[in-house]
Amino acid sequence: MNTITSPASATSFTTETSGLGSTPFGPFTMRWAESGPQGARRFLLLHGIYAGAHSYEWRDLVPLLASQARVRVPDLLGAGESDRPDLDYTSDIVQAVVDRLIDDAGPDVHVVASSLTGAYALRSLARGVHAASLTLITPSGLGAKREQQRQRRSRKLYDIVRHTPAGGLLVDALTSKPSVTWFQKNRTYRDPTVLTDAEVVETRRAGRLAGARHLQLAFVFDRLSIDVSTDDIKSVEPTVVWAGGQTFVAATEADRWAAGGARLVRVTSGLPQVEQPLLLAGLLLAHS
Repeated sequence: MNTITSPASATSFTTETSGLGSTPFGPFTMRWAESGPQGARRFLLLHGIYAGAHSYEWRDLVPLLASQARVRVPDLLGAGESDRPDLDYTSDIVQAVVDRLIDDAGPDVHVVASSLTGAYALRSLARGVHAASLTLITPSGLGAKREQQRQRRSRKLYDIVRHTPAGGLLVDALTSKPSVTWFQKNRTYRDPTVLTDAEVVETRRAGRLAGARHLQLAFVFDRLSIDVSTDDIKSVEPTVVWAGGQTFVAATEADRWAAGGARLVRVTSGLPQVEQPLLLAGLLLAHS
């Protein structure tokens, strides 16, 4: 295990090229942006799943990586600028989405995945989707699948609210300025002053896009939990970068990932992709 407490010295970064592209998923389209030099090593950054989630999560990391690598940043199906169809989102659908995005990026890509999406990315590689490496940022999903009775209750609530005004009101509440501000300052960041008005506005905007409620409600009502096994961890041997200061994933989970066979790097100074992006970029570039 490694522990990191402070970033390296600041460096000037530039992006040589940029572009937009898409990955088909059945009749739907998942959209992504790319930046960085062509022909360089390649990264795929997969955002987490939560209210208002989309690729904006990587805003500070992308320009740092793109100084030396080609970086692709997609929105998952149902989020951001990707198609947001009215689907009954399940863990099987999200797994297929993650499988497709990694496969489309190519076998030489270095995958970086956040929170719950990290568990899906691990299962993708464990089940045969090829990638050069996998880094998980404060992942959840290790032994996290809920008992079936609770799942049935969640399913009933999900079915009730998804196509009623109650679902829209719930998403509006979760992505309201007070809600986003409280959660980010109290559950996500070690240093609450890193939260900006721009982040609150963008989270609110993304959460309230037409059709975005369906994936968010599936997450809220526990439709997307999966149970990652230690066998999966051993077969992939991911690097787990664990954020100190956050409370949305229990701190004890870090040791469980390490015990399962992951290489654990603790970042004591906050959520890496936002609070320590220079440190995270250096770590990813050094081990790719």
